[in-house]
Order: sequence, then structure tokens, then C-alpha cells
Amino acid sequence: MKRILVIDDEKSVQESLKIVLSGDYKVITAFSGKDGMELLLNDDINMVFLDILLPDMDGLNILQEIKKINPDIPVVMLTAVSKISTAVEAMKLGAHDYLTKPFDVEEIRIIVRKIFDDLKIKQKFALLSDEIESLSGTIVYESQKMKDVLSLALKAAPHEASVLITGPTGSGKELVARFIHRESKRKNEPFVAIHCAAIPETLFESEIFGYEKGAFTGAFKNKPGKLEIAGAGTVFFDEIGEMPVSLQIKMLRVLQEREFSRVGSNETIKLEARILAATSRDLKKEIQSGKFREDLFYRLSVIPIDIPPLKERREDILPLAYHFLSLFGTQMGVRVKSFSSDVEKSLLSYDWPGNVRELKNVIERILVLRGNKDIINIEDLPVELRTNIAVINEDISFEERVAEFEKKLILETLNKFNWNKSRAAEYLKMSRRILGYKVEKYGIKREEKNIDS
Repeated sequence: MKRILVIDDEKSVQESLKIVLSGDYKVITAFSGKDGMELLLNDDINMVFLDILLPDMDGLNILQEIKKINPDIPVVMLTAVSKISTAVEAMKLGAHDYLTKPFDVEEIRIIVRKIFDDLKIKQKFALLSDEIESLSGTIVYESQKMKDVLSLALKAAPHEASVLITGPTGSGKELVARFIHRESKRKNEPFVAIHCAAIPETLFESEIFGYEKGAFTGAFKNKPGKLEIAGAGTVFFDEIGEMPVSLQIKMLRVLQEREFSRVGSNETIKLEARILAATSRDLKKEIQSGKFREDLFYRLSVIPIDIPPLKERREDILPLAYHFLSLFGTQMGVRVKSFSSDVEKSLLSYDWPGNVRELKNVIERILVLRGNKDIINIEDLPVELRTNIAVINEDISFEERVAEFEKKLILETLNKFNWNKSRAAEYLKMSRRILGYKVEKYGIKREEKNIDS
């Protein structure tokens, strides 16, 4: 429930505003500027009614202090004397509106309703602006497997049923979740992603459900959780398998009862959001080992959607590669137009253990390091992709194939032993001198392998 702070030294004004607003909002009152500022610092206040004339402080000075603490909080000034100059000064200092006593009841309701409608719109835009890249991103595909995935996602989108998206890391699970959200009736509401693996277990409950002031050490003010912030939008639990078992019990109840409470509060809040979840783990195995609740699994997986790894839908590799080439080329202002045929073969041959995320990172790295050219050639690829070329290039000679194989074997061995050349030479059954000669001959260099976050 939204909290409105009334700072006014007249008891009748406080009681009038309570009568008008208490049905829909929690009204908190203060008789002085000092008490009002203390409440503002220690409570979760969403809006303020502020009297111009107070016994201890000037209302305009208090307005300035409020705006220093929280420039976004709406403040409506109250006065018994209608002065245009005072109203103008208040608006310049950041007041949202100006009311003259005695108030019109309906005017108060309209003002408050409009303020909170505007705040809701601002909150949506703030959430959406954080996700511009993801929301505007197109799902690029050619394979029948991805067509089937999106066809199922499209069928699931209009309904309220929970969806569990499975697939290996980097395969695009969150992108599919966002696709479902965009195709649903909730598309104009927030999409709130909760990355379960990134939240410490001790903070999990307060992050999701929110907390009341004083619920635990460090809870100095009320804070809404992700479920509350999402409103009537979509909540996406990424890597749901990382959720602590103790919290899984509470999430099951939330899904069953469609309500929850902030930590430290007995007041229930209705769950309006739709729940989507994703995991790269085999949750059925997690259930057998006692790490995931079977009842929660079935609550989440009313509609299961599985995304295959990139190596099982190779038709998508080149369309994705060219999409990222265009995307990053535009962002960086570089002129790269295409890949050579050998690069295309190498991209198609590689198994992409990091899936689409790895492909995206590789293309971005290439453009950062080698972006000032029209065509990306084999020498521009990372080592792990270049070493595939001997297998896939049909035009090279037997000697060249042997040389490429030897180069690949040496590189793999050096990486295996963290570039300890003595151990690598012993493993390859050659002298350290011969190994050094071959490293120099083939131009083998140590490169940092890409690490996906």
C-alpha cells in the first residue's frame, strides 16, 4: 500500500486527509517539519502533503530539504492563504502541485490518483529503459528447431500458465522469456528478471518479497521486492535451480495462493504478475538429489519449452553471426561487410559450447581487435576457431593438413599444461628445443580464452 506523509500542524487537516485517502493509501502524519523529515528519512514514503506555515520551519525550506533527500518524491504544498508568488516559488523548488485550504475532496482524490499513475508510468519506463537492448533484440533463426520453440512460445504467450524454459547456458532462454512477455497481454507492464545464481542466499527472500523497516539488521526503511515491483507484469526467474530449498517452499505457496508478504510484515500483497522460469540444470535429477522440490517443479513447468544447443541447430550459426556483425559494426562505426568462405566454414564447424552468447562475444571481440576491414579472414578468428580449418578446408594439400593438425595439437597441449613448455614437450615426446622451434614456425601465441559472464 502506498504511503502518504502529511506534514501539517492542524489536527483537522490531518484528519480530513486521512478520511479522504485512508481507504486506498496509508496516511502518516507529522505536526512539525522536524518530525516530518525524520519520518521521511526512516520510512518508505511515496508522496508528501506539506504545509507552507509550520511552527518550527518554513515549508519552502522543508521542500528543498525533501528534494535533496529524494528529488523524485511528489510534494503537494498546502496553505490557508492563496498567494500566486508563493505558489510560483514552490513550483520552482520542485513542488508537484499547490492546494489552498479548505480543500475540495474530489480534487484531492484526483491529484493523488494522477500522481501515482504518473509514478507507475515512470517506473515502467525506468525498467524498460534498462532492458532496451534485450527488448529490441530480434530472435534470429533459420532452423526448424527454433521455429518449433517460438511456435510453442507464441501459443503460451496469451495464457496465464507458468512456463519453464530449459536449455544450456547461453542458448537464449531469457530472450525467449522476453518474447513470451512481448506477445502477451502484459506487454505494456514491467518485465522483471531475477537472476537466481547472482543473489546471495541470505538476501534471497528480501530481494524477492521485500522487507519492512526493522525486519533485520540494516533494514532502516521499507523496501518493495521484485514481485511487488513487477505489478501486473512478468517475473522471470533465471536459473531457478539455484534457488535455496528453504525459499522454494515459500515460492510454492506464493504460486498456489497468489499472495505474499514482505519480510517482517503480516500484511499480504496480491501477486498480480505472471511467473516464467528458466534453468540450464536437469531439474528432475535435482529433485532426485533433494536439491529441488518436485511440487514446485510441476507448478513451474505447466508449459515446458526446451531450447536446443547451437551445435544442434547449425542453420542458425551464420544468420546469427551476420546479425552480430551488423549490430556491433553499427555500434562501433566499423565497415566490416562479410566473412570469408573459410571463416564461414570454421564458424559452422565449431561446436560452440557457450552457445549463442559465445558466438556473440566472439564476433564482438573480432570487431574490437580487427574491425577496420571489409572482410573477416581466418587469421582474424580466435585460436580455438582457427584450429578447425584443417579439417574443413577441402582445397589444401596433405602437407598443409598435417601442419595444421600438428599446430592444433601443440596449441592444445600447451594450453593443457598452462604453457609449461617442458611438461608439454615431455607429453608430446619431443625435446623442448624442437617444441620451441615448432611454436615459432607456426606462429603459435598464447591468447586469453573468452570467458562468458
